Amino acid sequence: MKPKFGISTVAIHGEIKDKSFHSVVYPIYQTSTFAVEKSDDYQKFIDEVEDFYIYSRYGNPTIREVEKRLALIENCDDAILFSSGMSAITTTILSLVEPGDEIISLRSIYGVTYRFFRDYIPKFKVNVKFIDLNHLDDLKKLITNKTKLIYFETPVNPTTRIVDIKKIVDEVKEYENILTIIDNTFATPVNQNPADFGVDIILHSATKYLSGHSDLILGCVVSRKEIIDKIRKVKNTLGGVPDPHQAFLLGRSLKTLELRVKRQNENALKVAEFLSNHKFIKKVLYPGLPSHPDYEIAKRQMKGFGGMLSFEIDGGLEHAKKFCDSLKIALNATSLGSVETLVSIPVLTSHIKMDESELIKAEITPSLVRISVGIENIEDLLWDFEQALNSI
Repeated sequence: MKPKFGISTVAIHGEIKDKSFHSVVYPIYQTSTFAVEKSDDYQKFIDEVEDFYIYSRYGNPTIREVEKRLALIENCDDAILFSSGMSAITTTILSLVEPGDEIISLRSIYGVTYRFFRDYIPKFKVNVKFIDLNHLDDLKKLITNKTKLIYFETPVNPTTRIVDIKKIVDEVKEYENILTIIDNTFATPVNQNPADFGVDIILHSATKYLSGHSDLILGCVVSRKEIIDKIRKVKNTLGGVPDPHQAFLLGRSLKTLELRVKRQNENALKVAEFLSNHKFIKKVLYPGLPSHPDYEIAKRQMKGFGGMLSFEIDGGLEHAKKFCDSLKIALNATSLGSVETLVSIPVLTSHIKMDESELIKAEITPSLVRISVGIENIEDLLWDFEQALNSI
Protein backbone atom coordinates (compact mmCIF):
# COMPACT_ATOMS: atom_id res chain seq x y z
CA MET A 1 0.00 0.00 0.00
CA LYS A 2 1.39 3.40 -1.02
CA PRO A 3 2.26 5.58 1.99
CA LYS A 4 0.75 9.02 2.48
CA PHE A 5 3.58 11.31 1.53
CA GLY A 6 4.27 14.63 3.25
CA ILE A 7 3.38 18.01 1.83
CA SER A 8 6.88 18.89 0.60
CA THR A 9 7.25 15.51 -1.11
CA VAL A 10 4.02 15.85 -3.09
CA ALA A 11 4.63 19.55 -3.74
CA ILE A 12 8.00 18.73 -5.32
CA HIS A 13 7.24 15.50 -7.17
CA GLY A 14 3.52 15.69 -7.99
CA GLU A 15 2.11 12.89 -10.12
CA ILE A 16 2.46 13.96 -13.78
CA LYS A 17 5.90 13.36 -15.32
CA ASP A 18 7.49 14.52 -18.56
CA LYS A 19 7.34 11.40 -20.75
CA SER A 20 8.93 12.95 -23.84
CA PHE A 21 12.43 13.65 -22.57
CA HIS A 22 12.18 12.81 -18.85
CA SER A 23 12.88 16.40 -17.84
CA VAL A 24 13.16 16.73 -14.07
CA VAL A 25 11.33 20.07 -14.32
CA TYR A 26 8.01 19.81 -16.13
CA PRO A 27 8.15 21.86 -19.36
CA ILE A 28 6.33 25.10 -20.11
CA TYR A 29 3.89 24.58 -22.97
CA GLN A 30 3.70 28.26 -23.90
CA THR A 31 1.11 27.81 -26.63
CA SER A 32 -2.42 28.97 -27.28
CA THR A 33 -3.39 26.04 -29.50
CA PHE A 34 -2.48 22.41 -30.21
CA ALA A 35 -2.50 20.70 -33.62
CA VAL A 36 -4.17 17.34 -34.23
CA GLU A 37 -2.86 14.65 -36.53
CA LYS A 38 -6.27 14.13 -38.13
CA SER A 39 -9.65 15.82 -37.86
CA ASP A 40 -11.25 12.76 -36.29
CA ASP A 41 -9.07 13.40 -33.22
CA TYR A 42 -11.42 16.21 -32.24
CA GLN A 43 -13.85 13.52 -31.16
CA LYS A 44 -11.60 13.02 -28.14
CA PHE A 45 -12.24 16.64 -27.16
CA ILE A 46 -15.98 16.18 -27.64
CA ASP A 47 -15.83 13.04 -25.49
CA GLU A 48 -13.81 14.97 -22.84
CA VAL A 49 -10.89 12.56 -22.93
CA GLU A 50 -8.46 13.33 -20.10
CA ASP A 51 -5.21 15.04 -21.15
CA PHE A 52 -6.25 15.64 -24.76
CA TYR A 53 -5.47 19.27 -25.58
CA ILE A 54 -6.68 21.49 -28.41
CA TYR A 55 -6.69 25.03 -26.94
CA SER A 56 -5.18 26.41 -23.74
CA ARG A 57 -8.45 27.92 -22.52
CA TYR A 58 -9.74 24.37 -22.21
CA GLY A 59 -6.54 22.91 -20.84
CA ASN A 60 -2.75 22.95 -21.04
CA PRO A 61 -0.21 20.32 -19.87
CA THR A 62 1.82 22.77 -17.78
CA ILE A 63 -1.29 24.04 -16.02
CA ARG A 64 -2.60 20.52 -15.54
CA GLU A 65 0.61 19.33 -13.89
CA VAL A 66 0.37 22.12 -11.30
CA GLU A 67 -3.35 21.48 -10.74
CA LYS A 68 -2.61 17.86 -9.87
CA ARG A 69 0.01 18.94 -7.34
CA LEU A 70 -2.42 21.39 -5.74
CA ALA A 71 -4.96 18.59 -5.33
CA LEU A 72 -2.38 16.37 -3.64
CA ILE A 73 -1.32 19.19 -1.31
CA GLU A 74 -4.91 19.76 -0.16
CA ASN A 75 -5.80 16.04 0.10
CA CYS A 76 -8.43 16.29 -2.62
CA ASP A 77 -9.24 14.61 -5.94
CA ASP A 78 -8.62 17.47 -8.31
CA ALA A 79 -8.03 21.20 -8.74
CA ILE A 80 -8.46 24.02 -11.24
CA LEU A 81 -6.15 26.97 -11.72
CA PHE A 82 -7.64 30.39 -12.48
CA SER A 83 -6.27 33.72 -13.64
CA SER A 84 -6.82 35.20 -10.14
CA GLY A 85 -8.19 34.38 -6.74
CA MET A 86 -11.34 36.36 -7.45
CA SER A 87 -11.81 34.51 -10.73
CA ALA A 88 -11.67 31.27 -8.76
CA ILE A 89 -14.24 32.57 -6.26
CA THR A 90 -16.69 34.10 -8.72
CA THR A 91 -16.58 31.22 -11.21
CA THR A 92 -17.01 28.65 -8.45
CA ILE A 93 -20.03 30.46 -7.01
CA LEU A 94 -21.65 30.98 -10.41
CA SER A 95 -21.13 27.30 -11.21
CA LEU A 96 -23.11 26.14 -8.20
CA VAL A 97 -26.12 28.44 -7.89
CA GLU A 98 -29.21 29.21 -9.94
CA PRO A 99 -31.82 32.00 -9.73
CA GLY A 100 -33.84 31.59 -6.54
CA ASP A 101 -31.03 29.91 -4.60
CA GLU A 102 -29.56 31.24 -1.36
CA ILE A 103 -26.01 31.56 -0.07
CA ILE A 104 -25.09 31.96 3.59
CA SER A 105 -21.78 33.77 3.97
CA LEU A 106 -19.73 34.81 6.93
CA ARG A 107 -19.82 38.60 7.06
CA SER A 108 -16.14 38.82 8.00
CA ILE A 109 -14.45 37.88 4.73
CA TYR A 110 -12.11 39.44 2.18
CA GLY A 111 -13.56 42.80 1.16
CA VAL A 112 -13.80 42.10 -2.58
CA THR A 113 -15.55 38.77 -1.95
CA TYR A 114 -17.97 40.58 0.35
CA ARG A 115 -18.69 43.17 -2.34
CA PHE A 116 -19.22 40.40 -4.92
CA PHE A 117 -21.88 38.90 -2.66
CA ARG A 118 -23.36 42.29 -1.78
CA ASP A 119 -23.34 44.02 -5.17
CA TYR A 120 -23.21 41.41 -7.95
CA ILE A 121 -24.71 38.06 -6.97
CA PRO A 122 -28.16 39.58 -6.32
CA LYS A 123 -28.24 40.55 -10.04
CA PHE A 124 -28.42 36.81 -10.76
CA LYS A 125 -31.50 36.60 -8.48
CA VAL A 126 -29.49 34.75 -5.83
CA ASN A 127 -30.00 35.87 -2.24
CA VAL A 128 -27.04 36.16 0.12
CA LYS A 129 -27.55 36.05 3.88
CA PHE A 130 -24.63 37.32 5.95
CA ILE A 131 -23.96 35.91 9.38
CA ASP A 132 -21.77 37.60 11.98
CA LEU A 133 -18.76 35.76 13.32
CA ASN A 134 -20.09 35.92 16.88
CA HIS A 135 -23.50 34.55 15.85
CA LEU A 136 -22.44 31.32 14.15
CA ASP A 137 -24.52 29.36 16.64
CA ASP A 138 -27.53 30.74 14.73
CA LEU A 139 -26.41 29.25 11.40
CA LYS A 140 -29.16 26.62 11.26
CA LYS A 141 -31.81 29.29 11.74
CA LEU A 142 -30.79 30.85 8.41
CA ILE A 143 -30.92 27.61 6.41
CA THR A 144 -33.93 27.07 4.16
CA ASN A 145 -34.75 24.67 1.35
CA LYS A 146 -33.23 27.26 -1.01
CA THR A 147 -29.82 27.28 0.68
CA LYS A 148 -27.10 25.85 -1.57
CA LEU A 149 -23.78 27.17 -0.25
CA ILE A 150 -22.16 28.03 3.09
CA TYR A 151 -19.16 30.32 2.51
CA PHE A 152 -16.51 31.27 5.06
CA GLU A 153 -12.80 31.81 5.58
CA THR A 154 -10.52 31.10 8.50
CA PRO A 155 -8.36 32.77 9.67
CA VAL A 156 -10.55 35.72 8.77
CA ASN A 157 -9.10 38.56 6.68
CA PRO A 158 -7.87 40.88 8.21
CA THR A 159 -8.63 40.23 11.88
CA THR A 160 -7.30 36.62 11.98
CA ARG A 161 -10.40 35.51 13.88
CA ILE A 162 -10.89 31.74 13.70
CA VAL A 163 -13.98 29.83 12.59
CA ASP A 164 -14.52 26.30 13.93
CA ILE A 165 -14.44 24.32 10.67
CA LYS A 166 -15.73 21.05 12.12
CA LYS A 167 -18.63 22.84 13.78
CA ILE A 168 -19.70 24.42 10.48
CA VAL A 169 -19.47 21.09 8.65
CA ASP A 170 -21.37 19.25 11.38
CA GLU A 171 -24.10 21.90 11.35
CA VAL A 172 -24.89 21.35 7.66
CA LYS A 173 -24.00 17.71 7.00
CA GLU A 174 -27.63 16.62 7.36
CA TYR A 175 -28.55 18.80 4.36
CA GLU A 176 -27.63 16.84 1.23
CA ASN A 177 -27.94 19.78 -1.18
CA ILE A 178 -25.72 22.23 0.72
CA LEU A 179 -22.01 22.58 -0.05
CA THR A 180 -19.45 24.18 2.24
CA ILE A 181 -16.81 26.48 0.71
CA ILE A 182 -13.75 27.81 2.51
CA ASP A 183 -11.15 30.35 1.50
CA ASN A 184 -7.98 28.75 2.88
CA THR A 185 -5.59 31.48 1.67
CA PHE A 186 -4.55 32.81 5.08
CA ALA A 187 -3.94 29.38 6.60
CA THR A 188 -2.25 27.63 3.65
CA PRO A 189 -2.33 23.83 3.23
CA VAL A 190 0.75 23.68 5.47
CA ASN A 191 -1.18 24.92 8.49
CA GLN A 192 -4.70 23.70 7.74
CA ASN A 193 -6.37 21.05 5.54
CA PRO A 194 -10.11 21.76 5.43
CA ALA A 195 -10.88 18.59 3.43
CA ASP A 196 -9.82 16.56 6.46
CA PHE A 197 -12.72 18.20 8.36
CA GLY A 198 -15.23 17.47 5.57
CA VAL A 199 -15.29 20.83 3.75
CA ASP A 200 -16.49 20.34 0.17
CA ILE A 201 -14.62 23.08 -1.71
CA ILE A 202 -11.33 24.84 -0.91
CA LEU A 203 -10.32 28.13 -2.50
CA HIS A 204 -6.97 29.91 -2.60
CA SER A 205 -5.65 33.14 -3.93
CA ALA A 206 -2.55 31.41 -5.28
CA THR A 207 -1.06 34.88 -5.64
CA LYS A 208 -0.40 34.77 -1.93
CA TYR A 209 1.34 31.98 0.01
CA LEU A 210 1.20 29.33 -2.72
CA SER A 211 3.23 31.63 -4.97
CA GLY A 212 4.98 33.51 -2.18
CA HIS A 213 7.14 35.83 -4.29
CA SER A 214 4.91 38.78 -5.28
CA ASP A 215 5.41 38.06 -8.97
CA LEU A 216 2.20 36.50 -10.26
CA ILE A 217 -1.59 36.53 -9.93
CA LEU A 218 -3.42 33.20 -9.87
CA GLY A 219 -6.24 31.45 -8.03
CA CYS A 220 -7.31 27.86 -7.54
CA VAL A 221 -10.21 25.73 -6.41
CA VAL A 222 -9.72 22.23 -5.00
CA SER A 223 -12.44 19.65 -4.44
CA ARG A 224 -13.94 16.29 -5.37
CA LYS A 225 -13.79 15.28 -9.02
CA GLU A 226 -17.51 15.68 -9.73
CA ILE A 227 -17.52 19.22 -8.33
CA ILE A 228 -14.32 20.18 -10.16
CA ASP A 229 -15.72 18.84 -13.45
CA LYS A 230 -18.78 21.05 -13.05
CA ILE A 231 -16.75 24.17 -12.24
CA ARG A 232 -14.28 23.49 -15.07
CA LYS A 233 -17.05 23.58 -17.68
CA VAL A 234 -18.14 27.02 -16.50
CA LYS A 235 -14.51 28.19 -16.33
CA ASN A 236 -14.01 27.16 -19.96
CA THR A 237 -16.90 29.46 -20.92
CA LEU A 238 -16.19 32.41 -18.62
CA GLY A 239 -12.52 32.25 -19.55
CA GLY A 240 -10.64 33.01 -16.34
CA VAL A 241 -7.70 30.85 -17.38
CA PRO A 242 -4.07 31.22 -16.24
CA ASP A 243 -1.05 31.71 -18.45
CA PRO A 244 1.18 28.60 -18.71
CA HIS A 245 4.28 30.54 -17.70
CA GLN A 246 2.58 31.82 -14.55
CA ALA A 247 1.46 28.27 -13.79
CA PHE A 248 5.08 27.16 -14.16
CA LEU A 249 6.21 29.85 -11.70
CA LEU A 250 3.57 28.73 -9.24
CA GLY A 251 4.71 25.13 -9.62
CA ARG A 252 8.26 26.17 -8.84
CA SER A 253 7.11 28.09 -5.76
CA LEU A 254 5.13 25.13 -4.42
CA LYS A 255 8.39 23.23 -3.98
CA THR A 256 9.40 25.56 -1.14
CA LEU A 257 5.92 26.19 0.28
CA GLU A 258 6.40 24.24 3.51
CA LEU A 259 9.81 25.76 4.20
CA ARG A 260 8.56 29.30 3.61
CA VAL A 261 5.39 28.97 5.65
CA LYS A 262 7.10 27.40 8.64
CA ARG A 263 9.57 30.31 8.74
CA GLN A 264 6.66 32.76 8.45
CA ASN A 265 4.87 31.00 11.30
CA GLU A 266 7.94 31.40 13.51
CA ASN A 267 8.52 35.02 12.60
CA ALA A 268 4.87 35.98 13.00
CA LEU A 269 4.67 34.61 16.53
CA LYS A 270 7.76 36.60 17.56
CA VAL A 271 6.39 39.77 15.95
CA ALA A 272 3.04 39.25 17.70
CA GLU A 273 4.73 38.77 21.07
CA PHE A 274 6.84 41.89 20.54
CA LEU A 275 3.85 44.05 19.57
CA SER A 276 1.81 42.74 22.52
CA ASN A 277 4.28 44.35 24.88
CA HIS A 278 4.57 47.72 23.16
CA LYS A 279 3.04 50.77 24.84
CA PHE A 280 1.53 52.16 21.60
CA ILE A 281 -0.38 48.97 20.76
CA LYS A 282 -3.96 48.58 21.99
CA LYS A 283 -4.58 45.03 20.83
CA VAL A 284 -2.79 42.30 18.86
CA LEU A 285 -4.70 39.61 17.02
CA TYR A 286 -2.66 36.50 16.21
CA PRO A 287 -4.10 32.96 16.54
CA GLY A 288 -0.90 31.74 18.22
CA LEU A 289 -1.27 34.09 21.19
CA PRO A 290 -3.23 32.78 24.20
CA SER A 291 -4.89 36.22 24.32
CA HIS A 292 -6.52 35.64 20.92
CA PRO A 293 -10.30 35.13 21.36
CA ASP A 294 -10.23 31.92 19.28
CA TYR A 295 -6.90 30.51 20.46
CA GLU A 296 -8.37 27.18 21.58
CA ILE A 297 -10.12 26.61 18.24
CA ALA A 298 -6.93 27.47 16.37
CA LYS A 299 -4.98 24.93 18.45
CA ARG A 300 -7.51 22.21 17.53
CA GLN A 301 -7.63 22.71 13.78
CA MET A 302 -4.34 24.33 12.77
CA LYS A 303 -0.88 22.74 12.56
CA GLY A 304 0.72 26.20 12.63
CA PHE A 305 -0.74 29.62 13.33
CA GLY A 306 0.24 31.32 10.07
CA GLY A 307 2.12 34.40 9.01
CA MET A 308 -0.75 36.88 9.27
CA LEU A 309 -1.50 39.13 12.23
CA SER A 310 -3.20 42.43 12.85
CA PHE A 311 -3.06 45.04 15.58
CA GLU A 312 -4.77 48.23 16.65
CA ILE A 313 -2.58 51.20 17.30
CA ASP A 314 -3.24 54.15 19.63
CA GLY A 315 -4.09 57.34 17.79
CA GLY A 316 -6.42 56.08 15.06
CA LEU A 317 -5.89 56.16 11.31
CA GLU A 318 -3.25 58.89 11.34
CA HIS A 319 -0.96 56.94 13.65
CA ALA A 320 -1.57 53.78 11.61
CA LYS A 321 -0.45 55.64 8.48
CA LYS A 322 2.56 57.11 10.27
CA PHE A 323 3.65 53.64 11.38
CA CYS A 324 3.33 52.16 7.89
CA ASP A 325 5.09 55.12 6.29
CA SER A 326 8.05 54.90 8.70
CA LEU A 327 9.06 51.31 8.00
CA LYS A 328 12.50 50.67 6.49
CA ILE A 329 12.33 46.93 5.74
CA ALA A 330 8.67 45.97 5.68
CA LEU A 331 6.84 47.32 2.65
CA ASN A 332 3.63 49.36 2.74
CA ALA A 333 1.78 47.30 0.17
CA THR A 334 -1.42 45.39 -0.29
CA SER A 335 -1.42 41.60 -0.84
CA LEU A 336 0.13 39.03 1.48
CA GLY A 337 1.91 35.71 1.80
CA SER A 338 5.18 36.73 0.18
CA VAL A 339 8.74 36.26 1.35
CA GLU A 340 8.77 40.04 1.94
CA THR A 341 7.00 41.43 4.99
CA LEU A 342 4.06 43.58 3.89
CA VAL A 343 1.88 45.92 5.95
CA SER A 344 -1.41 47.51 5.02
CA ILE A 345 -4.32 49.39 6.52
CA PRO A 346 -7.51 47.47 5.62
CA VAL A 347 -9.82 50.51 5.53
CA LEU A 348 -7.55 51.92 2.79
CA THR A 349 -6.93 48.68 0.87
CA SER A 350 -8.66 45.30 1.18
CA HIS A 351 -11.88 46.62 2.75
CA ILE A 352 -12.54 49.88 0.91
CA LYS A 353 -16.08 50.79 -0.17
CA MET A 354 -17.60 49.33 2.97
CA ASP A 355 -19.61 51.73 5.10
CA GLU A 356 -19.02 52.30 8.80
CA SER A 357 -21.68 49.85 9.96
CA GLU A 358 -20.28 47.10 7.72
CA LEU A 359 -16.76 47.69 9.03
CA ILE A 360 -17.98 47.60 12.63
CA LYS A 361 -19.76 44.29 12.04
CA ALA A 362 -16.55 42.92 10.48
CA GLU A 363 -14.58 44.19 13.53
CA ILE A 364 -12.38 46.44 11.36
CA THR A 365 -11.36 49.82 12.77
CA PRO A 366 -9.44 52.70 11.10
CA SER A 367 -6.52 52.02 13.46
CA LEU A 368 -6.21 48.36 12.43
CA VAL A 369 -2.95 47.44 10.68
CA ARG A 370 -2.51 44.08 8.95
CA ILE A 371 0.93 42.47 8.75
CA SER A 372 1.93 39.68 6.40
CA VAL A 373 5.16 38.51 7.99
CA GLY A 374 7.89 37.39 5.61
CA ILE A 375 11.01 35.29 5.99
CA GLU A 376 13.50 38.05 6.76
CA ASN A 377 15.80 37.72 9.77
CA ILE A 378 13.57 38.23 12.78
CA GLU A 379 16.02 40.56 14.54
CA ASP A 380 15.80 42.94 11.59
CA LEU A 381 12.02 42.87 11.52
CA LEU A 382 11.72 43.57 15.23
CA TRP A 383 14.15 46.49 14.88
CA ASP A 384 12.08 47.85 11.99
CA PHE A 385 8.77 47.66 13.84
CA GLU A 386 10.26 49.23 16.95
CA GLN A 387 11.79 52.19 15.11
CA ALA A 388 8.54 52.75 13.19
CA LEU A 389 6.49 52.76 16.38
CA ASN A 390 8.96 55.08 18.07
CA SER A 391 8.66 57.53 15.18
CA ILE A 392 5.01 58.22 15.99
